[in-house]
Amino acid sequence: MTGSAGKLAPQPGRPAAARAWPRLPSRAGAALFSASSAEWLLPLLRPHRHRLALLLLISFLAAAIGLLPPYISKLVIDRGLMAGDAGQLLLWSAALFAVGLLATGTGALSNILHMRASVRMLAQLRRRLLSRLAAKPAGWFAAQRAGELLSRVDGDAAEVQKFAFNAVLGGSSALIRLVGGSVMLMVLDWRLGLLTALLAPAELAFLAWARPRTERHAAAVREMQGRYAAGLSETLFGLPALQAARGTLWAERRSLRDHVGLSRRLIAQNLWGEFTRAVPVLLSALTRSAVFLAGGLMVIRGDWPLGSLIAFVAYMGFMTGPMQSLLGLWHAQARVKAAAARLDAVMQAPPARPTRFSPAGYALRLDGVTVARGDAVPLGPLTLTIPEGSRVALKGPSGAGKTSLLAVLCGRARPLAGRVTLGGADLGLLDGAALPGRVAYAGQRPFTLRASLRGNLFQSRGFWADPENEAQVWALLELFGLAERFRSAQGLDTMLGESGLTLSGGERQRLCLLRVLLSPFDILILDEALSEVDPAAAARILAHIDAAFPHATRILTAHGGAAAEGDFDMEITLTEARPCANPR
Repeated sequence: MTGSAGKLAPQPGRPAAARAWPRLPSRAGAALFSASSAEWLLPLLRPHRHRLALLLLISFLAAAIGLLPPYISKLVIDRGLMAGDAGQLLLWSAALFAVGLLATGTGALSNILHMRASVRMLAQLRRRLLSRLAAKPAGWFAAQRAGELLSRVDGDAAEVQKFAFNAVLGGSSALIRLVGGSVMLMVLDWRLGLLTALLAPAELAFLAWARPRTERHAAAVREMQGRYAAGLSETLFGLPALQAARGTLWAERRSLRDHVGLSRRLIAQNLWGEFTRAVPVLLSALTRSAVFLAGGLMVIRGDWPLGSLIAFVAYMGFMTGPMQSLLGLWHAQARVKAAAARLDAVMQAPPARPTRFSPAGYALRLDGVTVARGDAVPLGPLTLTIPEGSRVALKGPSGAGKTSLLAVLCGRARPLAGRVTLGGADLGLLDGAALPGRVAYAGQRPFTLRASLRGNLFQSRGFWADPENEAQVWALLELFGLAERFRSAQGLDTMLGESGLTLSGGERQRLCLLRVLLSPFDILILDEALSEVDPAAAARILAHIDAAFPHATRILTAHGGAAAEGDFDMEITLTEARPCANPR
């Protein structure tokens, strides 16, 4: 064996998944988003709780300092200008400058800390999304579109993260300013303060009426953005094939149609947003006009100092502005709920599994296994044992279910019925994301990234730090007939084009198989992995695999060529009727 069975068992002493938050934050999270969204979002906020507490403290300080300038302005006017006292004018003007300087400093510090914390949380959220996507079974991706998933990881994640921070920090700061501004209004004149307070229930009633439609607009835009991104991603990825099939015009028309649909929804959302913003502004303007009229008459009659009127109008902004911010956050929450709901499908935790998985060896046993194969009749039931270290040929016509069966053996799919065991342990008890540590797979459709050759081999820094490992890579490149191809370029630092477009089909297949052989495995599955490689090179590669890994179980599928020839310990033939296994 190339590795121990213990590698499959979970690491002892690992911390529990996510500690439950106190009841109050949990309830607040469920109210802001939903119960399902709060389950994965609150644990992401928890590591930032100390930084959030510091930001809250600075925000409170900045909000408190911001309450001073209007009142100091009143003193400048009443005690300095109106009283004709140059000393008082100089004193309170200097105080006004000092307070403004302090407010600018605290605001800048708050913004810097906010940005740093926000960026870190967004990176953590996207990393968690990618981790959850990596743990999804292959069948789940069959119903998804790459562009749609990209719009969730990019746009929806940013929307949710931004609101999560703004709801905590922006909401708290606005609340302090609202309370402080309301108190100062009552101190300056309680009658005009009560008149201004009538604005809050009017705006709340309007936004409560408008909120459901805002949520519908947001959901429609998010859905159309995902559809447009998915179509665009498909077009760009398949452009060479579309050109060959003369389908570029069709793709352009589809993209234009999706773009028109997205534009209409964006325009409708924008118009609705302008309307929902205009009504509160209009209500505030009416209230401010009423205050100027009533307060101006009081100043004319000599019942109220001019500085008090000016300060009162400034404090109105402290009350109406934060009130609109709070109501705006509540209104924006309707849009964010649509984004969070789209992330729920990705962030759903996998089902709980037993804590131990300790196979006794690596013999595969299929007991009454039935697997899905597209729209065709399911394959099975299949009962057989593949002994450890066997060389197995999996045969059958296209559509017989070979790839579906291999997906079950790799842990990337679950059988419709029956049980698969590895060394006597149920394969269904092992998380599919951990199984590749023992099961290596190379398929007909190789996967490469736009990165260097070194990067495309997916090895750690520690691997490349050992000169012997680099020498091993070059030896395999020589064996696979790729060494000269990369030595004439930039060696292991040669950049590969996106999707391997700078390589031929056979080169991509050989490179991906080489990548597989660099990592430890006990079961090797080659699913048409050398279909585009010339017979001589394929025979040479397979001979090396048999010689280098004689104790590993090797399962090969091929319609012909070197992979279908040679000596096999077992042949499994799949037909549309019933599979059969023939030990040899």
